[in-house]
Amino acid sequence: MKVTQKPISWLGLFLTLLVVGIGVSTVSVPDRVLAESFRPLYHVTPSTEWMNDVQRPLYINGVHHLYYLYNKDYSWGGNGTEWAHVESTDLVHWKREPVAIEKYKTPNGDPWTGSTVVDTNNTAGFGKDAIIALVTMPVEGQSTHLWYSTDGGNTFKYYGLVQHNPTGSADFRDPKIIWYEPTKKWVMVMAERDKVGFYTSSDLKNWTYTSSFVRQDIGIIECPDLFQLNTDGNSDQKKWILMVGGNGFNYGHTTGAAYFVGDFDGESFHNQTNVKWLEDGPDSYTGVTWDAPYTNGNYRYFISWMSNWNYARQVPWENYIGNTSVVRELTLRNTSEGLKLVQNPVWNLKDNLTELAYFGDQVIYTGQDNLLKNIHETSYSIESTFTVDDSTTAKFGLSLRDGDDEHTDITYDKNIQELVFDRTHSGIVSMTDFAKTYKVHIPPKNGKIKLNILVDRSTIEIFVNDGEYVLSSLIFPQLSSDGLRLWTDDHVHIDYLKISKADNSTID
Repeated sequence: MKVTQKPISWLGLFLTLLVVGIGVSTVSVPDRVLAESFRPLYHVTPSTEWMNDVQRPLYINGVHHLYYLYNKDYSWGGNGTEWAHVESTDLVHWKREPVAIEKYKTPNGDPWTGSTVVDTNNTAGFGKDAIIALVTMPVEGQSTHLWYSTDGGNTFKYYGLVQHNPTGSADFRDPKIIWYEPTKKWVMVMAERDKVGFYTSSDLKNWTYTSSFVRQDIGIIECPDLFQLNTDGNSDQKKWILMVGGNGFNYGHTTGAAYFVGDFDGESFHNQTNVKWLEDGPDSYTGVTWDAPYTNGNYRYFISWMSNWNYARQVPWENYIGNTSVVRELTLRNTSEGLKLVQNPVWNLKDNLTELAYFGDQVIYTGQDNLLKNIHETSYSIESTFTVDDSTTAKFGLSLRDGDDEHTDITYDKNIQELVFDRTHSGIVSMTDFAKTYKVHIPPKNGKIKLNILVDRSTIEIFVNDGEYVLSSLIFPQLSSDGLRLWTDDHVHIDYLKISKADNSTID
């Protein structure tokens, strides 16, 4: 996916000069953090400039390698992207590495979105365990090019074009590669406007078309993914999932991840469900999944770019733009709505957070003092369970990043079983399509509404009822809007409510 040119931001230019010390004295790290009121503490961000699409990570010898599209000269009017690289051993703490696939290096343009695989059997001829990246580049409209790494994915060399664009259009992109063991072949899924194309290869260089999966109801398809999961952890009930980036305008959604559950025979995907949506919020796109030897098909990791192309180029500019979601564990479960992908934050994320307050079993009434009035934080988590029974007759909710006429609201109405996420007062909201509310029908689960909420300065991720419903969103309030409010129109019974705070950045 290509990044369009952005005019110079004088604030961004000033902050960049200030930080790197060109013509002015450098500042300390705490001063720099204060200058960046929107940079999250426990999400991956670029050190400077622009990031967008994440590329499917790889797990190699205990290390997770994540790549993302990066524009190092964005604030100067630069165009093209390259593959930035971060790595982690625990999926919480990340270390920035040098750019892995650089731009301005080939006559065929710059690297856009693609995916990497470990070529264990040396099928491509670059050596056992070479890392192969199949990448979209702007030739023939868009076409697929091969880069390879012999140093574990740290640096890549350009090999060349391996898949011509059969149409010449600009909608032939985002290859995702898997190894299909029954046929001993590589499988590629490719975004081709209103369809996903399937291709096979024995050497990662020569590709043969096998089939298409066509959808004309979800806009232009991007960033497909194909993977298999056990249902409810049962290895005797495996299902294949085809997930794509799409536009949910026909289904009351914005852009996000759509998915289908079915079977795959090595050449064709056989769908067995209606279209499903991974999230109900506005800011989770180009999501990717990956596994590790220990996941055993029971779950996959998931991470996405937290933004939306409707306003990605309009968000406040500090020293950077863009961040990922937190890493999540993705499982396939039978639910009241049938087979569903369920997401929850990676299990050890909250090891990085410090418990700040805990409130046990009690009833909250309208008009009483705010239970959370002493909480003043900008990066924290909320874990809570509310009993929703016949005595619950009114709305209740939480106001996040509350203060200075700014607040982001989560409201649950038991009478209509609806959760509403409202960011119309979330600070800077004048961007196109930003100041909106998002409504989700969520019935109580065993008489409870369970909320797991991650707030990290400019990001909010909401996991409801053990991850069966998820909303991801950007917000842009002032640092001084750091309050937290629990309220009800009548009364509400909380089983428990725990607040934990983040003190330090998890990316180096």
